[in-house]
Amino acid sequence: MSDIHPDLAKLVASGKLPPSSAVKLNQLSPGVICLHKSWGVGRIASWEPFDERMLIDFEDKKGHPMKLEFAATSLSVLPLDHILARRYEDAAAVTKLALADPVGLVRAVLQSHGGSMSLDAFEAIVKPKIVTEGKFKNWWEASKKALKGLPEFIVPSKRNLPLELRGGNLSPAEALVGDFRRTREVKAKARALEAIARDVTLFTEHGQLEAILKEADEVATQNLRLRTVDALDLMLARDELRDKLPALHGDVSPGLAVAMKADGLRLAECVGGLAIGKQRRIFDALVDASGGAGAESMLPLINKLSARSINELAAVMEEKGCIGPINAFLKTGILHRTLSSEALVWICRERTALAADVFGPEITGALFIALERDHLDEQNRRSNRIYELLISDRELIADLITGVELPQVRNYARALLLTPAIEEMGKRSLLARFIKVYPEIEELIHEGQKDKEEQELPLIVSWKSLDDKKKAYDNLVNVEIPKNREDISIARSYGDLRENFEFKSAKEYSRVLARRKFEMEKELQRAQGTDFSDTTTDKVSIGTQVALLDLETNVEETFTLLGAWDTDVPRQIISYLSVTGAALLNKPVGEELDLPTEDNSVVRRVRITTISKATLLPALPLKASD
Repeated sequence: MSDIHPDLAKLVASGKLPPSSAVKLNQLSPGVICLHKSWGVGRIASWEPFDERMLIDFEDKKGHPMKLEFAATSLSVLPLDHILARRYEDAAAVTKLALADPVGLVRAVLQSHGGSMSLDAFEAIVKPKIVTEGKFKNWWEASKKALKGLPEFIVPSKRNLPLELRGGNLSPAEALVGDFRRTREVKAKARALEAIARDVTLFTEHGQLEAILKEADEVATQNLRLRTVDALDLMLARDELRDKLPALHGDVSPGLAVAMKADGLRLAECVGGLAIGKQRRIFDALVDASGGAGAESMLPLINKLSARSINELAAVMEEKGCIGPINAFLKTGILHRTLSSEALVWICRERTALAADVFGPEITGALFIALERDHLDEQNRRSNRIYELLISDRELIADLITGVELPQVRNYARALLLTPAIEEMGKRSLLARFIKVYPEIEELIHEGQKDKEEQELPLIVSWKSLDDKKKAYDNLVNVEIPKNREDISIARSYGDLRENFEFKSAKEYSRVLARRKFEMEKELQRAQGTDFSDTTTDKVSIGTQVALLDLETNVEETFTLLGAWDTDVPRQIISYLSVTGAALLNKPVGEELDLPTEDNSVVRRVRITTISKATLLPALPLKASD
């Protein structure tokens, strides 16, 4: 203990400080720069051995006291060339370095941390004490551009990857190869291969590149099934590099075209995850690989691609003079209402360009069918592509209906008013676009308002019929719909959904169930239960029994008017919403009227002879306590 400071030695001798702590504290003498994991960098200001503590001037906490034994375990000495020590000693000088030589600052930070650190840790050191919060983003973006041109640095493509300083004196080519081989992620390998292709002139030995291409093929082939998009991305990067050097064309690697020939349609379905420019190269390779099948092999893709991907496919087909089969497929799909929403969106967007030969008034019906189909599909309801298109494209309605016969336009506008897939404000906005072209259909607005008022009136129902309706709804939600989902899952397991009748049938029935659920929910929201006890008999009302005399046959008959869901024809119980019930409502005894029948084909003259309270009331549902 001869090298230990006398004050520390006295504390050890008195048993107040362990010898191991004294050894560590001996390095933490006043004036030394130190680091605490929570309070950051500071300088030892003084020892106070009699109080068994020391005082430390941290950057943001001057004169902070700390027990000696705790300091020995929680503080570490920082060398004077450490970036944190430099920041503590002269923050202004380090800030000046950051602005004048950002690469030099990044190098200093990495050297102080073993050559590798996360971006979060890097930012914690630089921001805000070296580069202010407001300036950091622009400073870092400029710094990254400079770093990426230097082989000694590895700038991560993702935030969860480290910022690194390479060891040794690597050439730029060796650094690029190292980046490719170091990463295990398929997507990162594609980015590294693209970087090699951009600076291919750095490579004087083609043998090194041939080995890289072979490795890229092996990785892409291994991942083609499970990581399809990333594997295709790597294949595209590989072909880009290969095409830049004619000397590499003699290699025996399969490349993209061969992969397309073996499994092209499945691979092409996955192109949505690639950049648009790369998608076109995939489709181009698929057309080349399809041989005599040509455009015909493309048709199954159309209903599986996004609108942007369809655009790239169509552009490739037009370049190769094969747009005809696609147009024929689209016209058939419009006629039979089988096109996907994405395909319809593409046709509308490209109506003056690639889809000019397909777009026409007949697509309107297909749009409304797809609109409701997506609305009933829980997966598509939140992002209904057709709805977004109709609202955002202010010229679409006019382009669809200009020149169309007025009766057909009325049908389209009426379909718009009746669809549950568009909220009320959206309907008004779209209908205004109809009226701008055909002012004659403005009366539909008033019809729509009347229909809406009727739909919003309460439904008077007996307690029993309300209870029955709730039970039917519960059975639909808890039994029928889950069973249908199970049927869809089972049918999907049979494979090849294009030829799978069970799957198509189950999916179609799911739409029927969804529609039924929607309608039942609307009805239950409007339902108002009653026991008809407050019925009055001064005129025909809900809950009354009415005796009628047929003035032509002199035959008397009796009807009971009950709730909306209480119809029982054999017992002469009719709903107040029926044709007969609506005609009788609010009529007094002695009034004569022309009474229509339910089929509206016969009208007979009758007189109301008596009105009394109904006796054929539905039984009330039993309560749990009963």
